Amino acid sequence: MLNKKIIGSIVIIVALAGTLSGIAIFNYYLNTFEGDRTITDFLGREIKVPHAANIDRIVGVNPGCLRLLVYIGAEALVCGVEDIERLSQSSIGRPYLYAHPELSNLPSIGPQFGGDAELILGQNPDVIFITYGTIEEANTLQAQTGVPVVALGYGDYFGDLQLDYFFDSLDLLGNILDEQDRAVELKNYINQLIIDLCNRTEDIPPGEKEWIYVGGIGHQGVHGIASTDCQYEPLKYINGNNTASLIEGCTGHVFINTEQLFQWESQNQLDYIIVDAGGYGLCLQDLQNKSAGGAGLLNCIQANPPRAIMTLPYNYYTTNLGTVFADAYYLGKQFFPEEFNDLNYTNGRVYDEIYEKFVGKGVYAYMETDFYGGFHNITRMEIDEYGSP
Repeated sequence: MLNKKIIGSIVIIVALAGTLSGIAIFNYYLNTFEGDRTITDFLGREIKVPHAANIDRIVGVNPGCLRLLVYIGAEALVCGVEDIERLSQSSIGRPYLYAHPELSNLPSIGPQFGGDAELILGQNPDVIFITYGTIEEANTLQAQTGVPVVALGYGDYFGDLQLDYFFDSLDLLGNILDEQDRAVELKNYINQLIIDLCNRTEDIPPGEKEWIYVGGIGHQGVHGIASTDCQYEPLKYINGNNTASLIEGCTGHVFINTEQLFQWESQNQLDYIIVDAGGYGLCLQDLQNKSAGGAGLLNCIQANPPRAIMTLPYNYYTTNLGTVFADAYYLGKQFFPEEFNDLNYTNGRVYDEIYEKFVGKGVYAYMETDFYGGFHNITRMEIDEYGSP
């Protein structure tokens, strides 16, 4: 317990200051003297945090942080969210908000990409979690609020998931919030999915696989057919032939020149186009035959029916890992039906089982409703009539 003289001094400080800095000083002393433990966060910072039993209120800022808190099962502790999680359409594309709509009704802690220190402090969190932050940003927020700020990680760059970083973040959250069992459970489940997908497809000769290009990948905004990913995980996990992987030196997201699609097709390295639903509208405009040399003139699009399919968007305020695996199992069924014919896809059952493991509820019906009927083959009429009055 704090010494009464210290408490008295702190109260005087806060009363005199009456500002954010005064409250931060109070929080600093409170967090310093009440039996803290020291942890090392994703940025290598050593921070004192309360014991799990004393953590009742938490917030997460920056892309994917709230999602991580839901993945670890700590949604009941969240006391405020960034504005992007509260907007009327904020849940679209984010399974964790479909599963836990109550999060969208929590008080605001400020705008996306970091929130606002004063609004964060107004919710009186015991710990603040942050993703995609620098050491300076984490230290500044901690100094402004007097609350421990713990950095978590997804990958080196926004939108580029790295599973080892993701797993480390689950372990760190599990340790801080006493959810170690949940961290182990989710990591094991992810590894089981990866192994299952690989085992089903690894023995298929490369020459028997279609070449597939993925367009419309979200990357700090919505984009059309030229936005792709050389390491598109849903294809990678089923050992698919990703046309964009042919780009020399490419390791992640990239924008291509549309002319490159025609070159790949002429070299028999483009058989199908996948449209990520996040860029659906822009992609369908690109695939309409309205301009000479446009993507709509590709043989695979001119075919009847077009060799194009739509997958669900996985990159909404960084990676929704559950959707990555839902996409992978859909593509497995599409391109390797014999290898996936033992699974029950009726009414999206396979996808709901995945979502339930990640966010606690099967939410495919929401994704289906909000994204053009969910997984489907794109028709000629669908392309030609998009955008028509």
